[in-house]
Amino acid sequence: MQKEAAVKDRNALYLRKSQADQPDESIAEVLAKHRAMLMELADKMDVTISQDDIYEEVVSGESLYARPEMLRMLEQVEAGAYEGVFCMDIDRLGRGSMSEQGIILETFRMSETKIICPGKTYDLTNDADEELTEMKALFARFELKMIRKRMQRGLMQTIQAGGYVANQPYGYRKCTVGKLPSLEINEDQAKFIRYIYKRYLEGVGAYIIADELNAMGSVPNRAAKWSKNTVRDILRNPTFAGKVAWNRVKRYKPTKSYPHPRAEHQKMEDWIMVDGLHPAIIPWEDWERAQEIRKGRHIPSINHGQVANPMAGLIRCGNCGRNMQRIGAATKGGPRLHCIEKSCIASAKFGLVEQRLLENLERMRDELEIEAQKSSGPDISSLLVEKRTIEAKLRKTASRVDVLHDLLEDGTYDRETFKTRLSKAQAETEALNAQQADVERRIDEAKRRDTTLVLAQLTSVLQLYPTLDNEGKNRLLKSVIDYVIYRKPQKTRPMAFTLEIKLKNI
Repeated sequence: MQKEAAVKDRNALYLRKSQADQPDESIAEVLAKHRAMLMELADKMDVTISQDDIYEEVVSGESLYARPEMLRMLEQVEAGAYEGVFCMDIDRLGRGSMSEQGIILETFRMSETKIICPGKTYDLTNDADEELTEMKALFARFELKMIRKRMQRGLMQTIQAGGYVANQPYGYRKCTVGKLPSLEINEDQAKFIRYIYKRYLEGVGAYIIADELNAMGSVPNRAAKWSKNTVRDILRNPTFAGKVAWNRVKRYKPTKSYPHPRAEHQKMEDWIMVDGLHPAIIPWEDWERAQEIRKGRHIPSINHGQVANPMAGLIRCGNCGRNMQRIGAATKGGPRLHCIEKSCIASAKFGLVEQRLLENLERMRDELEIEAQKSSGPDISSLLVEKRTIEAKLRKTASRVDVLHDLLEDGTYDRETFKTRLSKAQAETEALNAQQADVERRIDEAKRRDTTLVLAQLTSVLQLYPTLDNEGKNRLLKSVIDYVIYRKPQKTRPMAFTLEIKLKNI
């Protein structure tokens, strides 16, 4: 385009990252490179492009209505605002449906707006250029369909082999197993996944679990805090049980009549589900039980009646081992805890026991905080990395042994050379097996010493306890406490009792 022809005196620049670009280049690199090339072309043509007239987006190019920058530019083109639009090629404008391609090209033709590419300037008011652009658009559409088919075939092959191709879920990190994309456990998050399933299988609802997680300071991947919906999404996702599931959600692309993306959960029988290459965070049986609860086929054993005693089922008598129960709410002096054994005289003021129980939990929390600060043991995550490194070396050594046999069979190695090198490989394997056993032992020890989750749960209990009714308090205490032993010598003052708290193995 010559300078004297630029009667509208405005030009635009359109950039789009395409599937056809080099996969080893980042989005920023591709867009920056293309921007530089087009701005250089504009300079050579003595054309100035304002920053306000640069349109940049990263999309597949399939749907016009999913491309806000293109739609915004087309409004200006239709209004006749531009002499020309600079882009890398015609296919950057669109490779979607023929009707959408037609909309784009017709808008340029009616407004007499040129399409300026490094190799050619297209004037759609010219019959030859119009036919050429239509032909290029047709081939671009065909190319897009081929790319999609190849990607879909590769995707399904990866899934069938147990690879994980979606965004990493909470509780995992992306990794590769062999040459396939997979997941590895992020222990800092995985402990909360186990907590979610544990509480849900105990009969606690998603809403309460979300509140507990927030009180613990846990944060999900793509939200500021936990909600009942994020908890439910985790409960229905079989990835945490070591599976790879595809087609769990059917997604609908934006259309002209419905310009927003939609998603619908599919029936389980419509899923594609295989054993994943990644490790499970929770047992498959726990995931299946969770689905039974979700679908109402299993009723957990929860007391739905009115709970008057937040410590119900927790306090045991130190004399006889029987449970102690709350009685005499309306009597003088308030309610008391009495041993249910008739021959036993163990008794205490209810309020004093509850107060002492909370005080002891606070003390235990403080002690765990000090222990966590002093802990110098190895981090579990570093031990897991060490384990994966050893496993990779074992796979490499096993592959070497296979090669040795092949070299023996084809005559490259004689038997003595084969035996020598095989013996060396076997010795390496034995050493690696010993290292693997040692690191697995250290991982087990570190898990036993890990007080992080216990600390987080005790903190959650102490924060939430004052906000709940008696039934909620009871569930909360039972989430961390197995039982409490009450002991008090006879003929001593009311406060002269002790509570021995047995926490659950979390």
